[in-house]
Amino acid sequence: MQTMTAWIGAGALWVAAVAIAEDDYPIHVYPVPAAEAPLTVDGKLDEPAWQTAPVVSGFTLFGKPDLAPVQTSFRVLYDRENLYLGIVCDEPEMGKLSPVTHARDEHGVFSAEAVEIFLDPGHTHDLYYQSAVSSAGSLYDSEKENPVWNGNTRVGVSLGKDAWSLEVAFAWKDFGVTPETGAIVGLNICRDRQIGEARQWSNWARVKGGFHDPVRFGHLVLSGTPELIAKLASEFRKGDRTGPVLVFSAEGFSQTTYAALAAQGTADLEKLLTDLDAERQQEKDAAAATELSKRLEQFRQRVTEMQAEGKGKLDAATWTKLDIRIQQTMAQLRQSVWEARLSALLSGI
Repeated sequence: MQTMTAWIGAGALWVAAVAIAEDDYPIHVYPVPAAEAPLTVDGKLDEPAWQTAPVVSGFTLFGKPDLAPVQTSFRVLYDRENLYLGIVCDEPEMGKLSPVTHARDEHGVFSAEAVEIFLDPGHTHDLYYQSAVSSAGSLYDSEKENPVWNGNTRVGVSLGKDAWSLEVAFAWKDFGVTPETGAIVGLNICRDRQIGEARQWSNWARVKGGFHDPVRFGHLVLSGTPELIAKLASEFRKGDRTGPVLVFSAEGFSQTTYAALAAQGTADLEKLLTDLDAERQQEKDAAAATELSKRLEQFRQRVTEMQAEGKGKLDAATWTKLDIRIQQTMAQLRQSVWEARLSALLSGI
């Protein structure tokens, strides 16, 4: 999906910032396993290495929270040379699929059955790359929306009875990146389903305004462990993201990761409480100090309750609810100083 020319001016930037702050879309995190050997890029996903990578589905319709009626799934692997994506596009109407080959970077790719892949290799939310691969194996790639840029990308497509699949190998050197454990790569996968009269655009990570929305891309973490992912929690929220963090990983691993994220989140709350208590002690207005002390005590009780809830293994649903409470409490705590001062001022009138 191509986007229109971006707005220009400080006012537009302010509007964009507000839009970012207001969304509560889930924040997707995918720990990427390392492949022991280079993969054959033929679109078949039949090598044993793919089974070590978590499979992800649950694509939603573009601009909506609803699940797409025809789904897409994918896996991700990496080695020292390449980032590999294996994508399977379910298709109940394969008989109507008529792949048409296009030259490199032809926009005709976007009018065909295709998958769009967005990568933010440095997780900057600024420099990102787009690739689109059609069911014929035709490739469009660009730096942001500039198709002059071409990478050494390899693609392979395979057509089946009720789905078509593709494998893509992105060369790290094209992005000036050396893959290291714990590195974050922004990723979104979007599908343009245009077969027969069917028209359906879907995405893994929900975006606004168009697919070119790097702030809302999902996150790959190379060789990410539960402990490492917990330490990177603030990076996932870069851009004022407030939604729940969802980790896509092998069963059991994700539960451990959610527990680690809960521990990190409540630890951040404890630190904020400590910082605010230090500010309370320096408060010159006695009434404001008393009011703030009362509020902080109430928050301490809530934090203690959340710490108890976060112990042990958590499933995705429980973690999502707890994460939302942590983020809401964090925001409320930051307002407490001003609210306490205002309350003290009003009571003295």
